[in-house]
Amino acid sequence: MQSFSSDAGERFRKRLIATAKGRHGARDMTREQAREALAFLFSDEAHPVQIGAFLTAMRFKGTRVEEMMGFLDAMESAATLIEPAARGLINCNGPYDGRKKALNLSVPAAIVAAAAGVPVVLHSNSGLPPKDGVTNARLLEALGVPAAREPDQVCSDIERMGFGHLHASRYLHGVERLKPLRQSLFYRSFLHACEVMLNPARARRSLIGAAHESFLERFAQAAGTRGQERVLVVQGLDGGDELPLAPAPVAEYHEGRIEKYTLAPGDFGLKEAKHHPCETPAQSAALVEAALGGDERHLDALLFNAGLRIQLGGGSDSLESGIAKARDTITGGAALDKLEALRGGGREG
Repeated sequence: MQSFSSDAGERFRKRLIATAKGRHGARDMTREQAREALAFLFSDEAHPVQIGAFLTAMRFKGTRVEEMMGFLDAMESAATLIEPAARGLINCNGPYDGRKKALNLSVPAAIVAAAAGVPVVLHSNSGLPPKDGVTNARLLEALGVPAAREPDQVCSDIERMGFGHLHASRYLHGVERLKPLRQSLFYRSFLHACEVMLNPARARRSLIGAAHESFLERFAQAAGTRGQERVLVVQGLDGGDELPLAPAPVAEYHEGRIEKYTLAPGDFGLKEAKHHPCETPAQSAALVEAALGGDERHLDALLFNAGLRIQLGGGSDSLESGIAKARDTITGGAALDKLEALRGGGREG
């Protein structure tokens, strides 16, 4: 029988019992109780069976907004955070397990935004189930951009070049301790949901992706209430932070309020179209580089998403003008120039 050597262990035992009573009998946690439970799982005292049991119990119970905030508190407390001196920094993120269905144009959209003067921080992982797909990190590496730099280097990257990527293996220490067990469980847990809401560079504005419309308001509330000025949560392609070329629902947190609306490409002079299917990292990199050079195949999708990032970061006063600025950035060659600078930037600092 498991013996508990600390008060924290005993409190977790009681918390696990209360959480594992099924969808109708389980008790919700306060923000502090959720923080404490996850902090215990990050500790040396936690047994793998306890970790698996809690992740499974929470999957059946469902995660409430207060619990999400507590879990985020614990995740960031066990991480190396940065705070670059970059005005208008936006935090952009999709699922840490990547994509399997849709070509990743979130990365080039961020590069265009950075080239247009809006600093961006991305964060992701590699080799995480259930998708184990094309992540931001894998695409950046295929593009020749260093994706697993140390946090202080990423902070410098953002300050020097307006773009940085934090790899979970370098900054998300508590959650990374659980990665081997997550790779054995195969299914998505509350950790997957919370990863997309992380704000590791303490940006004041975020663009977050969600797979299902039912998550939009919860994600916006949880991320926004933790101190951000403005949060956009979109029902993006493959659960990512990338708008399709079709009407998509959005939940926006601003000044303590949440507003829901739809963003449609036709409202901004762009044509609706099906998205390109997911490709390997190498194939994706070739398509992305072509798009940054103005290739028409993915230009509208790239303009729509880059324009949104430019507007969110304060680089334009409307989405229309953000799209126009993105177009100028691409056609003028600044987007490709930014990619080349990022390829060489990892050799500095």
